[in-house]
This record gives sequence, C-alpha cells and structure tokens, in this order.
Amino acid sequence: MTEHPVFTWVENICVVYFSMEYMLRFLVAPRKVAFARQFLNVIDMLSIAPFYFEMLLWLCGISGENVRKVRWAFLTVRLLRVLRVIRIAKLGRFSPGLANFALTIRKSKKQMQMVGVVMITVVIFFSTLIYFLERDEPDTKFSSIPATFWWCVVTMATVGYGDLVPVTVAGKMVGTGAIVCGVMVLALPITIMVNNFMQVVKLREEKIVKKYAQQHGDQV
Repeated sequence: MTEHPVFTWVENICVVYFSMEYMLRFLVAPRKVAFARQFLNVIDMLSIAPFYFEMLLWLCGISGENVRKVRWAFLTVRLLRVLRVIRIAKLGRFSPGLANFALTIRKSKKQMQMVGVVMITVVIFFSTLIYFLERDEPDTKFSSIPATFWWCVVTMATVGYGDLVPVTVAGKMVGTGAIVCGVMVLALPITIMVNNFMQVVKLREEKIVKKYAQQHGDQV
C-alpha cells in the first residue's frame, strides 16, 4: 500500500519544522542533558525519530520491498511508524488539559509503582492457585503458571474473553476471588489519579490567581 504523495509532503514539511524547532531549543538550552530528559522533549524526539530512521535505511539501500526481506528492519520500521502517533502529545504544550494530565501521571509515579507491585503479586498468587487446581483436568489449557497469567489478568480486569475457563468448583471459587480482588486493586489507580489530578488543577489555578494579582497589584 503506497502513501498519498500529498500526505508524504505534508509529513516531510512537518518533520523538518519539528526538527529545526527542537534543535534551536536544544542549542539555547543552558543545560543540555536536563533538556533532553524532559518528558515533552522526549516526546518531540520520538515523534521525529521514525522519519530519520527510515531515511537511514533508504540511504543503506533498504527501502520498499527490500525492508520486508530484512526482518529486524521491517519490524523496527513498523514500530516506529506506530510511534508517529506520539506527535499528538506535542499538543500538550498548548493544551492546559493535556499538560495537567501529564503532570498528574508524573505526580502519581511512586503510587503507581506500588500498585504495580501489588498487582504483580496478586496475579502470581491467583495464577499459582488456579494452575494447581486445574492442571490435572482433561484437556486443560492451564499448562503452566506463566501461561495462566493471561487468564488472571483478564479475569481481574472483569473482561472475561472465555479462552481459558476453570472447570472445577475450587477453580471457579478462585476465579471469583480473583474478580473481587481485581476490582479492588484496579480501583486504587483511579482513586490515586483523581486525587492527584485535583491537586494539580488546584495548584495551577492558584498560580494563575497569583500571577493575576501581581500584574494588577490586587490582594486576592
């Protein structure tokens, strides 16, 4: 499937503009390493990287159908093409809502790490239980504990695809426990994110009020 030439030209122009803008900001930045490690600047770099990687492959003689013959190059190009969607995150510079969301994620990092550890522990626990309860059943699909992780995650998320189903009474009881624990564990990140989001919005509003008071000389 070939890309429309108009879209190709539009993409090329946008990439050149983004590249020049990134390089100029990098050159005037007093601390280069800190600049490169900032979240939005990492997004900027990831958004333009696919274009230059494909150009590098083209210069090496790997392009078009030849990319498919080199498996690693083909998979890398496909992955980087998906990463083009990251460019929409650049709107966070101009959208207070997206900026608040990014700050909320950064503020919730430590709490989310704790929730992740709890989630992994619970998944291993229920996967181990269901494996030992179901492994001796005829035609069982619970072949190993790692293979049971998929069932546990799907069950805890209350999705229930039905590709792995316990058949014993004890296994169904464990599945019920996994559902209940999943609801409680998955509720934690939502509570944390909402609480931190409200704090971020409150701080931003306080900064706006303070800036307004300084500009107009009023006591707010």
